[in-house]
Parts: sequence; C-alpha cells; structure tokens
Amino acid sequence: MEKAKNQNMNRNPTGKGGFGERPEDRSNGRWRKETSISYQYNRLIRMNIEEFKRWLIENPEGKRTMAQELAYQAIVKARTDLPYLKEVTDRTEGRAAQSIDMTSGGKPIPLLDYVKKSKK
Repeated sequence: MEKAKNQNMNRNPTGKGGFGERPEDRSNGRWRKETSISYQYNRLIRMNIEEFKRWLIENPEGKRTMAQELAYQAIVKARTDLPYLKEVTDRTEGRAAQSIDMTSGGKPIPLLDYVKKSKK
C-alpha cells in the first residue's frame, strides 16, 4: 500500500480492512441482474408450478438472497391480493401508457388553442 504524502491524511495506516481482506466483495463496477428484485420476480413468474416447487426445495430460506426472498414473497402475496399484484406488475413490467385529457372542463385550454391556430 502506498503511503500518503502527508501522514496526517493517512486514515488507514495499517492498510487492513476493506476489499483487501475480502476480494469476493469487490465490485467490478457492473450491475448484476441476478441481484435485482425485478430479475428474480420475472424469473419466478415465468416458471411453471412444478419448476416453482422445485425452486423452493433447491433454494431453502437460508440459501436465498434478499432479492429472491422479496420476489418470492411478492408472488405468494400477489396470488391472493389483486391490488398488490397490479402494483408489483406495474413496477416490474412498467405501467401501461395512460392518455391525458388536455382540456379544462371540456373546453380547450386557451394557450393550446392558440398554438393549434398558429400552425394552420
């Protein structure tokens, strides 16, 4: 480890700790899709029932990542709670496009009406 020019600035004089002791925790700067909730949710909802049951056996609670656990819990809850299913689906698949009414009480907004007339 290279020492700081000003020794007062060396906050870790022994050079221990951080990723030097645990290189497996070091990130290469790239996002891993496997660690995201939406990836796990999409993966689980595309399984058939038999695959899902097998996944539960192969991934007991102590072995699952938090993303897997949250996705699993979301699927379990969504089976019986329609508003929850809508919310989770909107967040993972994206909310459907919604049109916007650009009127004021059914009457055109004056500024927009002016822009339409000037284009003609």
